[in-house]
Amino acid sequence: MKSKNRVIKVARVLSKLMSDREGIKVTVSGSTAYSCGGRINIPFGDFTDPDYVSMTHGYIDHEIGHEKHTSFSINFKSKLHSNLCNIFEDARMEKLVGSEYPGAKLNLEKLVLIAIKKGLFSEPVSSDNPLSLVLTYCLYKGRVLGAGNLCLDQYAEQALAYLKATYDNNFIDSLTEIVHGITNTRSTRDCADMAWKVIELMKSTDEEEQEEPENGDDSDDSESDEQSDDEQSDDEQSDGEQSDGEQSDGEQSNGEQSDGEQSNGEQSNGEQSDDEQSNGEQSNGEQSDGGQSDGEQSDDSSTDTNGNEASAEDQENGDQTSRIIKSVIDAIEDDNIEVPDFHEMIAEELRREAENFSPSEDDSELRDIFSNTLPVTTKWREMGLPFNNPELIPSAGKAVYRTLHRALIDDTEELNGFRNRGRKLSSKKLVGSVLGDDRIFKTPVIENELSAAISILIDASGSMAGGYQEIANAVALAMSKGLQSLQVKNEIGFYSSEMCLYIAKPFNQQYIDEKRFQVCSDLYTPSGEAMKSALMRLNRQSEDKKCLFLVTDGEPSCPGSFIEALELAKILGISIAVLGVGMTRDNIEGLDNKYFTNVECVSNLKSALSKIVKSNIF
Repeated sequence: MKSKNRVIKVARVLSKLMSDREGIKVTVSGSTAYSCGGRINIPFGDFTDPDYVSMTHGYIDHEIGHEKHTSFSINFKSKLHSNLCNIFEDARMEKLVGSEYPGAKLNLEKLVLIAIKKGLFSEPVSSDNPLSLVLTYCLYKGRVLGAGNLCLDQYAEQALAYLKATYDNNFIDSLTEIVHGITNTRSTRDCADMAWKVIELMKSTDEEEQEEPENGDDSDDSESDEQSDDEQSDDEQSDGEQSDGEQSDGEQSNGEQSDGEQSNGEQSNGEQSDDEQSNGEQSNGEQSDGGQSDGEQSDDSSTDTNGNEASAEDQENGDQTSRIIKSVIDAIEDDNIEVPDFHEMIAEELRREAENFSPSEDDSELRDIFSNTLPVTTKWREMGLPFNNPELIPSAGKAVYRTLHRALIDDTEELNGFRNRGRKLSSKKLVGSVLGDDRIFKTPVIENELSAAISILIDASGSMAGGYQEIANAVALAMSKGLQSLQVKNEIGFYSSEMCLYIAKPFNQQYIDEKRFQVCSDLYTPSGEAMKSALMRLNRQSEDKKCLFLVTDGEPSCPGSFIEALELAKILGISIAVLGVGMTRDNIEGLDNKYFTNVECVSNLKSALSKIVKSNIF
């Protein structure tokens, strides 16, 4: 391979992306990002680009959240209902993922920042239609409150401010109350209920607009032409200004009233003549003060030009608001609104960047290496296969401890001890000798430093039946016990085509459950695929020394994948050794002979490990 440093960097990035995904297989292939049936695929792009890497990390964690926490059995009432529910569900499940997986919270936060950087999340503008602003507010505020994406709060508040130009305070208060309820959601159903409340709130606004004129005192719908003198109550008349029967609604039109037809009390302040009244200044049934409609006269109104112009402007604005709200309702009823989905936006961005990336020959080779891996699970199917000679396991564990102790532990010296005998004097301690302290000699103190992580893979294919599986299970348990006593981080996994890669003991688990090591054999031997998955999990550990032990009875089902696994191990700097169980051959093709040895029984484990240790595998 050319450009070794770059290849190693890419390989390590990919190994982290494709590991520790319990029950979910992560693949790297093609130019499309997608999630389907327990599998997440990310396209092969420029994995040396930090933004691209962050997007892939965030995308995987996002999709894992849906796989684990989202219910797909909800019956939605409309497309908008489904899309709006997804907005809230994204925020709810991302919070859960962030608390469950180490680093996932940071990955998802980086993803949001990249979405802002690339314009996928953007600041709302005043020209956005109200429906878009409502959805924007739900998206951003939902993420602020649910997922903790505080960087979006400014956008959310801006969207809310623009909404106030269309909706009244009651609507704004109701909307904020609904969205703030995301902190109390416990399921996808709760998010669906929230989404429907928002839709009902927007639809109810149109009904309120229709009801308001019927109940309002200042409405033009109740024209004076439709109201007779007999229908006018005393409450609708100003004090002494209009007597019963003097004037009907239909008797006075714009500009038709003379001074003689109007009593002293009927004209405001007595200051306005017929010539001072224009058609535009006095509407049907409006008299003197300008606030009288249908026989009603208000003392607070004014008939001056500015007042009438303001009234006309308010009416025009009101009509425009009504039209806008009506258009929102129509859009909801048509249900043809396109609501951008966060998953789809990131998937499209990954696709675009992958298509613009021109892979080198090295990249293509790496892509092939990561093409076939086994999904990981910790779920054990209880079968109870007995151990071969279980009484030998404790002694075999101690043998593992003694054999690997010197090979795995680095000795470091620190001059942090003082004694009354030695070769090097401490000038600082000489002062204390006058007071009787005779510890004046520096003494090197040796500290043992452990920095190793080991993964043990056990073949559980059908060919291991007939006693070989019992031996392999006992070897795995003995090695785990020995490494645990040595305080070496270790992981034990069993693999076959049926069980995939089953982790009996993860790296971060101290307790060893012996029952989880009693595994039965089935089907074929995907050694290479299992090794790739184990290598990527091993690569995530921070220890300096890393080694993978493969316990198997023969050749892998796919030799090509096995060779790819050996190449991946070389790139990642991880040693591989094979412990053969019931093998007649002295090696597996592609593996260095010095890292291979047979184990005929668990009591033979010490000598087998000694041979591998002597080959300087660590």
